[in-house]
Amino acid sequence: MAEGNLSPVGGWDACGSRFYSKSELYQMAWTDVDLDSLRVACACYGGPIATIRDDRKMVLISGGITQPLVKIYNSAGTQLAVFIWDKGRIEALGWTSAEDLMIVEQTGEVHMYSMFGVQLQRNFSMGSEVQREGILQCQLHGNGLVVLTKGLQLWVVSGLEDPRPHKLASPRLKEAPSCMAIMQPHHTLSGCLEVLLAVGTNIMTVDFDSIEQSGTGVGSIQQLCIAPNGQFVAAYTADGRLKVWTSDFTKALSEFATQSEKPPEQLEWCGTDSVVMCWQDILLMVGPYGDWIKHDLEGKTVLVSECDGVRLISAERHELLSRVPDSLVDVFKIGSTAPGALLFDARQLFEQQNARADEALRSIVGQLPQAVATCVDAAGAEMDSIRQAALMKAGCYGRAFCPVGSYPRKRILQICQSLRILNALRAPNVGVPLTLPQLEALTPSDLVSRLINGRRHLLALRIAEMLNMDTDKVLVHWACQKISASLQQGDEEVQEVVRDKLQRYRGIQYSLIASHAESVGRKRLATLLLEYETCAADQVPLLLSLGEMEGALTKAIDSGDTDLVYLAIFRMYRKGMPLKSFLDTITAKPLAKRLFISYCHRREPELLEQLYLGMATWQGVGHMRLCAALRKANRIHRAAEAGSSNSSSSQAGLISDNTEVVQLLVRASEQYSQTKEHVFQSKACAEFAKLRTVQAELEQEAGQSCFLGCSVIQTVQQCLRLGNARAAERVRHTFKLSDKRFGWVKVQTLATLKDWEALEALCKEKKNVLPIPVYIAAAKANGAPPQACAKLVARLPEASRKAEEYAALGMFQEAAETAATVKDSAMLSKIQGMVGTASPLGATVAQIRDRLTAVTR
Repeated sequence: MAEGNLSPVGGWDACGSRFYSKSELYQMAWTDVDLDSLRVACACYGGPIATIRDDRKMVLISGGITQPLVKIYNSAGTQLAVFIWDKGRIEALGWTSAEDLMIVEQTGEVHMYSMFGVQLQRNFSMGSEVQREGILQCQLHGNGLVVLTKGLQLWVVSGLEDPRPHKLASPRLKEAPSCMAIMQPHHTLSGCLEVLLAVGTNIMTVDFDSIEQSGTGVGSIQQLCIAPNGQFVAAYTADGRLKVWTSDFTKALSEFATQSEKPPEQLEWCGTDSVVMCWQDILLMVGPYGDWIKHDLEGKTVLVSECDGVRLISAERHELLSRVPDSLVDVFKIGSTAPGALLFDARQLFEQQNARADEALRSIVGQLPQAVATCVDAAGAEMDSIRQAALMKAGCYGRAFCPVGSYPRKRILQICQSLRILNALRAPNVGVPLTLPQLEALTPSDLVSRLINGRRHLLALRIAEMLNMDTDKVLVHWACQKISASLQQGDEEVQEVVRDKLQRYRGIQYSLIASHAESVGRKRLATLLLEYETCAADQVPLLLSLGEMEGALTKAIDSGDTDLVYLAIFRMYRKGMPLKSFLDTITAKPLAKRLFISYCHRREPELLEQLYLGMATWQGVGHMRLCAALRKANRIHRAAEAGSSNSSSSQAGLISDNTEVVQLLVRASEQYSQTKEHVFQSKACAEFAKLRTVQAELEQEAGQSCFLGCSVIQTVQQCLRLGNARAAERVRHTFKLSDKRFGWVKVQTLATLKDWEALEALCKEKKNVLPIPVYIAAAKANGAPPQACAKLVARLPEASRKAEEYAALGMFQEAAETAATVKDSAMLSKIQGMVGTASPLGATVAQIRDRLTAVTR
């Protein structure tokens, strides 16, 4: 059993088989606070307290300010903020889960304030129907509110991130309910918010789609209260009875007669196993089996239900009424022989250097892990720091003698960390009186968020570091608050302060800090801070919004991210940057230039032409105009192939289109001629334009579309096919075709037309520059008859070649005669072999060959 100087048993009250304690958290620091004349809203988990004059009561007003004041305090009564309420009449006020103050007017307008009295830009309305009917009752919960209108309709806002009012199913009430309670979504089977309404002697449950009679004949209920875990419902009836059911009202758990003629001012749960009722001067707590404890009150007291107890806030003090955990009972209960109590006594004896310590330890050697767990858990539940230390020492003392692995060391470390956090939070200057179960329910991340919202950045940072949590959120929020509070300081000075504090931390998102600086009108400071941002994806967009176009483009190029480069380019181009400045900037950045040109090629060719002209890239402009001319020419060619040029109007249209093609080609030639490196392209475009012009003239003369789209050779061939030799000659002279080239074209054309007489006539011309074999080959390739080919062969100057051609044509007689004239015995032998020796021609050839042989001898 623990020694008396450390025992808290004197402050315990027995309620049946359980013990409850009322621990003082703070002596309230506020002065001249009369809770009787105020409406009070307290945040859960030891959060801030808001007060305002209760306009439902007759209150004597003194001083010069007649408008009500909203005052905000921490849990120790230290004032955080005060502001004048100059809006409509208040129906309800309370705190959200993020510790923002929500004030609801009777018209349904909802206003949001921070704990420092700053109005947030998150105000909303419950809608026109609520405004028209007015509010009869309103209840707030952690992330929304429920409104019962005077028209007996229920409206709910389920989330403050997107505060849209939704109407619940119509309860079809004939009279106003005496009270209502909210069953939050995480406590319902449907996962949706439900509202309990006490109507007459029944209780109905209303959600979005349905109405259900949950409790019938339960009596006339004046107050309803749902347990923190959502499993139980407590109700106070008109005949002074306290009743408790399961949340689905299928089982009545207890009933207690208070014998009071007046209903309590407040009805709250103390954890999940007892209910507390508060009158003006009496506090009555009823346990699960009808056992009760009564406390006398000195004045108006406000109850705040928590997951493991209930906080009592009066004008003088702030207290916590809670059930004593079993671990503490095992250690400190008078006469306890539990292993935990014996281990605690052994540690006390050890500190006194008493030999009985070893005897006490040996008596529980088989239960040491259980004893260590009891002492450690008791330390976590204890509020007094001296008893915490004594219990932790006892736990560590016992663990040293435990078998290896029987009790995890990690658990002791966790409890020590939690106690350090809780003791720091409970300090009056912080004023957040959390218990270990509340800390576990709140979670460390939410705790850190609440601390930074309360501007306790150093404490939040130390907690985050100790628990190995991400500290970026804390540091960024501190930097933003520093900027907001340093509006009178220079940008460079604030930048240095922020940088000095944050430089030892890696991965800080300076873009978030810079964004805040921009939002408060400090663009220069935002630009300076962005120099420390390492993520280009966060840096570039903000630089663009700050108007630092060139800087943003440079950062985007340095990052190598083409998407960011495109973002910077388009923002510069589309946000009113002068075109000349834009072009100069783009030209100076090769990567940006290439990317922008690639984009313009696909989407904005007109802009690309402006870009090329601005950059004096003449070959680029020439290329664009050449491409445009080719596209136009291809359209003309397709239209001609489709036969749409048969009518005179169509033909006129094609000629007009061709004029545009020629103009584009001429302009392309002019642009190419601006540079020495593109002389060939300039001449080629000029020649192409000249060809298109000549072809258009020829089509007008011919009266048909058969020239456009042809090459020079094809144009000459077409002229010859049409029998227009003069036109062919004109094309020849225009494009300076050589005599051989022109002659070859004529030969091929005539052979293709199978005009053998004309081909022979061309061969006989004196100006003929082509060798006779060219004519013979063209004739053979186009299927000329042997007679026509023979006439061409006859003009061969070489007898041996002539004999070969005759033989190839099957004209062996002529071949033999020709070979004989030149005394070619080898050819004669070849001819004889081709015709055979038995034929008359073979015999003749043999005689000629023999005669030549004899002469040779």
